[in-house]
Formats: sequence, structure tokens, C-alpha cells
Amino acid sequence: MGEKLYYNFDLIDPAEGRLIPGSAMTVAEGKITWVGPAASLPPERKAAGRDLTGRTVMPGMFNCHVHALSTPIANPASLNWEEPAKFALRGLAHLQQHLKSGVTFVRDMNGRKQAEVGLRDAINEGIVVGPHYYISRQCLCMTGGHGSNTGMECDGPDSCRRAAREQIKHGADVIKIMASGGMMSPGMEAADSQLTEEEMRAAIEEAHKAGKKTATHAHGAPAIKNAIRAGIDSVEHGSFLDEECVEMMLERGVWLVPTIAVDHWFFQHEGDENIPAYAMEKCKRAHETHVRSFQMALKAGVKMAAGTDAGTSYNPHWGSYMELVKMVEYGASPMAAIRAATSDAAKMMGVDGWTGLIAPGKAADFLVLDQNPLENIQSLSQVGEVYLGGRRVLLQGLEEE
Repeated sequence: MGEKLYYNFDLIDPAEGRLIPGSAMTVAEGKITWVGPAASLPPERKAAGRDLTGRTVMPGMFNCHVHALSTPIANPASLNWEEPAKFALRGLAHLQQHLKSGVTFVRDMNGRKQAEVGLRDAINEGIVVGPHYYISRQCLCMTGGHGSNTGMECDGPDSCRRAAREQIKHGADVIKIMASGGMMSPGMEAADSQLTEEEMRAAIEEAHKAGKKTATHAHGAPAIKNAIRAGIDSVEHGSFLDEECVEMMLERGVWLVPTIAVDHWFFQHEGDENIPAYAMEKCKRAHETHVRSFQMALKAGVKMAAGTDAGTSYNPHWGSYMELVKMVEYGASPMAAIRAATSDAAKMMGVDGWTGLIAPGKAADFLVLDQNPLENIQSLSQVGEVYLGGRRVLLQGLEEE
């Protein structure tokens, strides 16, 4: 594949926090080879390129918290009996929804029957088309705790250490640990602590020894503090942050993946008889506190990355844009929201050396947009073109009858 030129577009540079009009770039062998002003190009060079006048280009988005093999129906757990092969095919369909909607990198935060391992490898080997895909495999949870229907139950530091080793042995890219209860689990409060600081520390030590990042599902402040003291890299959800949580996160460089779009999708289905009443009640009770927690962390300057928890009840795999919309609604600038879904997400995941920006040497993962999302963040719901490794994504279904 020869070098391709794109020119006359407005470039969103999230790392520098600026829009650069009249930009151009060249792409070859899946990477960006040059970025600069279109005005510097001679007319004969432009004649061989593609004119993107009136368009905006930005890096491909990340969704750092999804359940790719989970179908966003009222009760996704009702499908847990299905065969692993069917889960893998569902997961591929969901990942392609992410890709078509502008998400070029997905982090899966608890799979199903380990089918995600083969799915990731099939994508990496080019057998199927999908976004870059990192997996946590099974989450680590206490016996009977949140996530125990699909995760690996472990009790005590030695058991948690072994569970982390099991995930790493079988191909996990990141280790997910359950520090608190959850909204969808019956008989528990989401804010209640579950795995202890000592249990989490053992698992985190094993992950870091193997060069793996760690993330914790944590709603309540005591659970969040336990995870931070144990050495966690990112807090997922963070619904009940307090000032001490925020101070600890700032001091230790812990990331927040707030998943604040969850309630947007869930609350649209209030009254659905298939949704457990306890789940709706817990989510409604936590909503205002979750928003305030996000705003507190945002104001303090806690590092953030975008993730939607896609695959939970009615939370679609094509809806990553809504996390950015909600971030802006609750006080973030459009550039900060885009940064959380691009360059900062890449930093959190440790892949910023090769993706997350439009810059020479980075993977040619980018979006061509008809509207500037800095002016209308909602416009990310309609992504014009998606490029992965310099190739335009074309995932077509059957022709309508």
C-alpha cells in the first residue's frame, strides 16, 4: 500500500488542546508518516491526494470500559447459558458496532466463558475485522460478590494472587478487581466494600510484576480508598467519591473511568418489567451522587479516560459518543471530553507510544467528521468515516429487500 495524502482538514490535537485549520497528513503502511500545513504542499502533490475541505479529523476514540460479549438487553445475564462460540460471534458483532461508531480501541472489563481470548487473537491475526481489543478476561471477586456469575471467586490474599496469575496465564491484558458491590447484583449495596485492601494488593502486585495494568470496579468511598492504597491504576465508576478519595487519586496518579452515560441509557427504560426493581432503585438513588463525584474529580484535575460500561442493561455498543456528551453536560469542555476518549485514554492503557494521536509514527487510526465536535459534541453520534491502520472501515450488512 503506497503513501496516501489527506489535506485541507481541520485537525483536532487533544494532547495540545487545539484545533489546527488547514492541516494535512500522509499515511503509509498503517502509520501516519507526516503531519503539517496543507499550504506547504505543492499543487502537483495535492493532485494525487484527497481534499477534505470542510471536514474535521481527530484520532479514533477509545472505550475503556465495555463488556463486548454481553448483549445490552434488560437482563444480559439471562444469556450466560449460551455456548462460547456464540458468545464470540456476539462479541465480534458488538466490537464491529464500536468500530463503525468511531471507536478504534476497546478495553473489555469482564468477558464471557473466556471466548474473548480467541476473539482478540482472531482480530490481531487478521482473521476478522475489529478494533484494537484489550481484555481483562475474568474479573476477580469475592465469593458471592458482584461479578461472581462470570468472574473468578477468590478469598484471602493467596487466593487473589493465584486468581490474578490465572488471568495472566490465559492471556489477560489487564486485571480487573471488584472492590465493591454493584447496581445489578441482588442482595447487596453498590457502595459496600467487598475484596479487602490486602486481597487486592496481592492481585495488583502480581499484575504489575507481569507488566499489566489494573482496574477496579468501585462505587463506595471506602472501597475506592482500599483499592488506591492497594496500588490500583484506575477506578471504574467512582459513584460515591469523597474529597479524600480525590486527594488520594491526585497524589498517586490514579485514573478515573466514570462511566456516567450508563444512567442515560438505563433510565430510558424505567417501567420495563424485565428490569429488576431493585436495580432501577439503586441506580436512581446513586445518580445525583455519581454526577457530583464526576464534577468533584473534574474540578480537582483527576486524570480521566472515557468508558461507557456498554453491554450492561440497554447500554448499546454503538453509543460511546454519549459518554462525551454527558461529560460536557456535567461541566467538561468538549476538548477535555475528546482528550479522555483519545490521547488520555491511550496513556491510561499504556499504548500512547503507538496510538491515540494524529502524529508521525502513530497508528493511522482516525476519524473524518462532517461536523466539528468541538462546536457540537453530539455530532460524534454520526461519524462520517473511520480509518483503522490507514484503511477505511467498510463493514456492510445485507442489502435491504
